[in-house]
Amino acid sequence: MRNAFNADLGLLLLRLAAGIFLLMSGLRKASWIGTEGSQAHIDALGVPFAEYIGPALPYVEIVGGAMLCLGLLTRLAAAVLALLAGLGAVLMLLSDTALISIQDSRDQMLLLIGNPLEFSALLTLLGIALVLTGAGGISADSPLRRALRR
Repeated sequence: MRNAFNADLGLLLLRLAAGIFLLMSGLRKASWIGTEGSQAHIDALGVPFAEYIGPALPYVEIVGGAMLCLGLLTRLAAAVLALLAGLGAVLMLLSDTALISIQDSRDQMLLLIGNPLEFSALLTLLGIALVLTGAGGISADSPLRRALRR
């Protein structure tokens, strides 16, 4: 027999892990490199419309991370996470920056996560898993889902 509480707790932990990393990534971009630095980084990767995407990216990550942590519109936030992380992984592969030397880095977040390509792949899979499963019972989505069933 499946224990629903354990499944809901597991989904909460997945949401928190993905949400905290996405939130921290957005806060790091917004505070350390700023919107101009984010735009320059996106432009250097060859992303079209970098002048629009770059400045918005930190705030999309902050809002998406907070939504995942709360379990609010989880499938939408998880889809954004999967899209951002997946595109990031593809861009790293195409731009030969997949194997950044973390020993010389002063970025504490990079030291925590290790290889950025592997981390992006992991976040992509977390996002896909949350899109497929939803938020679970311990979320802001749960009361809304119950009300819609009635």
